[in-house]
Formats: sequence, C-alpha cells, structure tokens
Amino acid sequence: MMVRILCVGTILVLSVALFQCSTASSTYRSYMFEGKNFLGEGDYKEAEQDFVKASQVAPDAGSYAFAATASYKFKDYPAAERFIQEAERRGNRSYAYLRIAGYRALILLAEGKQKEGLDALHEYLAAYAMVYPLPSIADVERMWRRGPVDLPRLEALLDQQITTYENDLEQYWTEGTGSYGNRSSAFPGSTR
Repeated sequence: MMVRILCVGTILVLSVALFQCSTASSTYRSYMFEGKNFLGEGDYKEAEQDFVKASQVAPDAGSYAFAATASYKFKDYPAAERFIQEAERRGNRSYAYLRIAGYRALILLAEGKQKEGLDALHEYLAAYAMVYPLPSIADVERMWRRGPVDLPRLEALLDQQITTYENDLEQYWTEGTGSYGNRSSAFPGSTR
C-alpha cells in the first residue's frame, strides 16, 4: 500500500512538473511570436517588452538578442548593449549567434565606437560567411574594408541576412525542409 502511494505521488509530481514545463514553453513561444510581430510592425517598445517577458520565462540567448534588436531600433543603445551582453552570456554559439554578432556591431557603431564596431562587424562577417550567405555579404565586406559605414544601410543588410538565416533554420526545424537540411555549419562556431 505504501509503495502504491509513493508511486501515485511520484506520478503526480512528474505530471505537474511536465505541465509547468509545457506551459512555460508555450508562454515563451507566445511572447516571442508577439514580440516578432511588434518588431515587424515597427512597434519597438512593445516588442522589447515581449522579448523581456520571454527572457523572464525562459532566459536564453535568443530572447535577449531580440530584446537588444528592439532596443537598438528604439535607439535605446544602453539597453540594447545590456541585452546583447546578456545574450552573449547565455550562449553566443546558438542559433542567435548571427543576431548577437550583427547587433553588437550595430550598437557599437551607433555609439560612435568605430574600432570596436568594425571589429565586431568583422566577427559577424566571419560567422556569416560560414552559413551560406546571401550575395549582400559583399556589400557588408566593402563597408568593413573601405568605409565609411553607412549605418542605416548596414542595418538593413544585416536585418535581411539575419532574418533569412533564422527563417531558413526555423523552416528546417519545423518542416525538415529548406536550405539547412544536412549542413553542418548551420550554427556558426558549432561543432555539430
């Protein structure tokens, strides 16, 4: 009888734990989805708030990298820098790595830190070159090599490159199709 009670108790505890994980995962995905929608609509403050909420539910590099993106676009560079640093601490070798590297460069350049920004841009270029880049990588390389950096154009190019990369990965993860099928370099710097 005592063994039966322990088994039932254990099953209840595990069921509650699995339900909470499932709920947290669903909540995280919901905040990320809404944040990305707000970001796409240009409502950067709302986007930032949703990404911060996602990071509170499940702190990871992606939620902080997207929060940095929203803060950058809102021109809140100190907040963007804090978020990007937290994203780096959470795992800068994840699928969010290109967003982290690209936005680190943009933030530094926007703050007038040319040398650090160009160094970060070089790091982005090295990582992006490993993941089957779009032809626009040449435009980014040209800005990095020759200058001057046209910040609005650089932002548009990086957004296009990063978004294409992330969308391709998400397509592969959800549908098993797309350009990242069996590529070992889907994550820059990974050993996968």
